[in-house]
Amino acid sequence: MKIKNAVLIEPRTPGINFFSFTNMPLLGLPILGAMMKKRGLNVDIFCENLSAIDWDRVNEADLVGLTALTNLAPRAYELINQIKEINPRCVVVMGGPHVSFRTEEALANGADYVIRHEGEGPFMELLNCLQEDGDPEDIRGLSFKKEGEMYHNPDQKGCPNLDQLPTPDFSLIKGAQKLKYIPIQTSRGCPHNCEFCSVVQMYGRKIRYRSPEKVVQDIHKLARSFNLEKKHVFFVDDNFSANQERAANLLEHIEALDYDLNWSTQEEVNIYKKPNILNKMVKAGCKRLHLGIESFNQASLDEYDKPQNLEDIKRAIQAIHDKGIFIHGMFVLGADSDTKESILQTARNAVKYNIDSAQFSILVPLPGTRLYENLKEKERLLVDRVKNWELFEGQHVVFKPKNLSPYDLQKLQLKATSKFYNIKNSFGWLLKKKFGNVATTLYGSWNLWKWKQKNRGFLSRLRKNYS
Repeated sequence: MKIKNAVLIEPRTPGINFFSFTNMPLLGLPILGAMMKKRGLNVDIFCENLSAIDWDRVNEADLVGLTALTNLAPRAYELINQIKEINPRCVVVMGGPHVSFRTEEALANGADYVIRHEGEGPFMELLNCLQEDGDPEDIRGLSFKKEGEMYHNPDQKGCPNLDQLPTPDFSLIKGAQKLKYIPIQTSRGCPHNCEFCSVVQMYGRKIRYRSPEKVVQDIHKLARSFNLEKKHVFFVDDNFSANQERAANLLEHIEALDYDLNWSTQEEVNIYKKPNILNKMVKAGCKRLHLGIESFNQASLDEYDKPQNLEDIKRAIQAIHDKGIFIHGMFVLGADSDTKESILQTARNAVKYNIDSAQFSILVPLPGTRLYENLKEKERLLVDRVKNWELFEGQHVVFKPKNLSPYDLQKLQLKATSKFYNIKNSFGWLLKKKFGNVATTLYGSWNLWKWKQKNRGFLSRLRKNYS
């Protein structure tokens, strides 16, 4: 089979959330696109959040690849139907976290091949196999359909060396110049094993790193396509400073760049115990930390298996603010130990401790997590069907809480958000002359209003059936 033209697609994000304005693409497709381009293929990437799909390109494609987080899956399956109608001869390949754990679902919804877990190696092996009319049964980590039957090859042996991966090629993305936020990955994996997170199941607990030299090369290559001083770089690592020595080395490399890099990353609360790293972050241009606080209820933290306590949280907020770094607090509401009072207290403390922006997510039982299996076993999932996956994004209740009704949890999440994002708090930031926080608070308040308008039907059904 000759494969000359390929189209890669990231489905649009359904609904409204705090990050709706960022339109930051996932990294998997730009990495694969760079690898395919090096092989001489004609590749285009369409991220629906940035631009519409060119169906003429799909019609001439020999291969179409789609990536899918859980909330993107329904749209991905819808696209597959359209692709097959327009171009029935093309091969459709799917990858990403959702289909790694719902593989047969993806195959049943039209995918010819599914790559489980990390996709770079198996994808290129599959490309070679198709070009040479080889046998896909030899490719580890691959699932496929053959004569109406589904086959699942053994899992991959080992994991890719991140230094051997190319720099993501954002130039292949149609509409890439609209990007305000540029993602860069410097590591994969996480040493923790939070029950609601699928990172360990996807990438393992052993963290693998891209060398500081390679990361700097990535930054320089991206600078050729974007004016990075006018963009915001987001290091997508799940725990940027897990290895302090390596983090310090990387930060020194970033500080030595010839231009100022405006960047942020995700961190754990215990970053405050690493003052040397915080100092180097400031010198290297860090503007914001996405902090996994989760809750101000200690019982919930214990339930989530988080390595922190309430005193750690307070000290972390103080230490980070002392360095002049903006804090985006990430909270998860709906633990079995959560009550109405604990959720409202979490919201009040987020305001009390001057967290700059906050994300009050409802607990999401993503496929592949211990939480999902636990709730499914206890028959506490409200929805578990393809058409409902778009609700699995942290803004909708999709399970039965222990101490609250589903409707009560939904209302508490909205109330917690409104306690943080409102005119009063915006005015408070104005008095402190933190004008960026004023804009963020007003945006959050407007976003909350939009969400309520769009989800009136969902709220009505939840109230009728689960109040």
